[in-house]
Amino acid sequence: LNYIELTGRAATLVKQLSGGLKRRVTIARALLHEPGIIFLDEPTVGLDAAIRRRIWALIKKIQLRGTTVFLTTHYIEEAEFLADRVAFLDQGRIIALDTPARLMAMAGSWAIDHFKDSGMQTHYFKDREQAAAFQTDDCFTLRRVNLEDAFLSLTGKKVQP
Repeated sequence: LNYIELTGRAATLVKQLSGGLKRRVTIARALLHEPGIIFLDEPTVGLDAAIRRRIWALIKKIQLRGTTVFLTTHYIEEAEFLADRVAFLDQGRIIALDTPARLMAMAGSWAIDHFKDSGMQTHYFKDREQAAAFQTDDCFTLRRVNLEDAFLSLTGKKVQP
């Protein structure tokens, strides 16, 4: 209970805990026998941002302890923050497997989002100067590439209106 910061709730029944606290108890139960690997399937689905970050901190703590964490998630930001290696799945197939940094580098370093009739389009660039030269009046933002960009770039998926 101390490890998952629930010492003050020792007398509380699990069914009386919030969703985030229940999730922490579930993870703690999986760690009781000190496994070398733990599988977490969508550990933060349905949780608010603050609770999600607490679960992330717990997962980081588990990793630092030397436990391998195999994580499945639809939250690409979660994979970017927690994973040493990421596999992208598209239509049930692995289309890429590498570190988050290398996957992002495949798309570029900088991204420009702009709106077209067909939806939001994103263009990727290796350096900021290239990206800045591309900017037009309909540009939404100039920003650093993230892991979601890498996924969209590698799958060829577009953001539709």
